Amino acid sequence: MRAAAQSRTSQILGRIIFLCIGSAFLVGALASAHRTQLFLRSCVTTQGWIVGLKPVHSARNGSITYAPAFRFNVPGTHFSTVVSRTSSNPPAFKMGEQAVIDSFGQLWLRAWAFGGFGALFCGASLLPPIFSMLRKPRDLPSPNPNSDSAVGIIRRG
Repeated sequence: MRAAAQSRTSQILGRIIFLCIGSAFLVGALASAHRTQLFLRSCVTTQGWIVGLKPVHSARNGSITYAPAFRFNVPGTHFSTVVSRTSSNPPAFKMGEQAVIDSFGQLWLRAWAFGGFGALFCGASLLPPIFSMLRKPRDLPSPNPNSDSAVGIIRRG
């Protein structure tokens, strides 16, 4: 009996931890989306070109991905170069290609990734108890002793 109680406590603790992790990811997703929205409200649309591909080395597995470097004209002032925060292999852009920063990956990938992980962790913590409640056998009401129909077990033989 004691092992069952410890197992139940471990399950509840695990669900709480997953819920906390999932909630943190969801807060991160909201913060990232909010930051992108603020950026989009204050930015100016202009045309630019890919002027380079910056190699990004992964310390974890030694792989190399490439982040595009955009060069664009800041209206009325000067040219500016910005290196993207996202990288890929193969590169998502080519040298000399007209830059399109207003793409899903450049603007929203971080928010969607955090939101997806948050939903996954929260779902993993909340769905098992919900399914458990739905699968529980329901007790049938006891028969009314004053009714004409009798329910019981008949022993034969």
